[in-house]
Amino acid sequence: MCGRYARYQALRLWLDSLGTETSPGLFDELEARDVPRWNIPPGTKAFIAKLDDGVLGVDEHKWSFPTSRGNRINVQSEHAHRVPDYKDHFDRQRCVVFASGFYEPKGDKETVKNRPWYFFRRRDEGPLFIGAIAKADGFSILTRKPVEPVASIHDRSPVFVPPENVLAWLDPEVPGRDALIRFAPAEYGEALECWRVGDGAKRPANEGPELVARVEEPSGLF
Repeated sequence: MCGRYARYQALRLWLDSLGTETSPGLFDELEARDVPRWNIPPGTKAFIAKLDDGVLGVDEHKWSFPTSRGNRINVQSEHAHRVPDYKDHFDRQRCVVFASGFYEPKGDKETVKNRPWYFFRRRDEGPLFIGAIAKADGFSILTRKPVEPVASIHDRSPVFVPPENVLAWLDPEVPGRDALIRFAPAEYGEALECWRVGDGAKRPANEGPELVARVEEPSGLF
């Protein structure tokens, strides 16, 4: 995952998709902070959902996960259960990140200059819940080997959790590896569509719907 995503639809879409009660007044408080964003970079705060003592909580957390080896924005889900910095969080402090879509670059970063970026979203334009791990001072997005259409563009993909599986995914009684298999099926990524976008989102300060606008694809692949 390249390190950029978007969340421009109203928060109510994610909360309604969860189909569960939240604490009294939570939505009104969140709505006051609900600003559409087309370019969420690492190091900034974004909305996630997690369980706190069995209660579903939604709030803004920093996209940065401090570890003994520095901050991490992505964690390989295949190995998270073996890494001391991640293991306990993978088992007991999973969360979901609210996303409308995400960006990926195409090509080898070592050999391709100014790699073209692509934007991915659900074909039905529904909300994406991206699997992640959390701690008090941040979160990191879990990644895995991709399926199509991401596989044609990039060698890693975010982990996706179907809306109906989110509460089970968050359950701290379920070990991380089991949750990944049972509640975050890789084939869910087949529900995505993508198109090439311009270079605007490469600059963290840029914002606006034009960042996800389609641009002509020279190869005609999509």
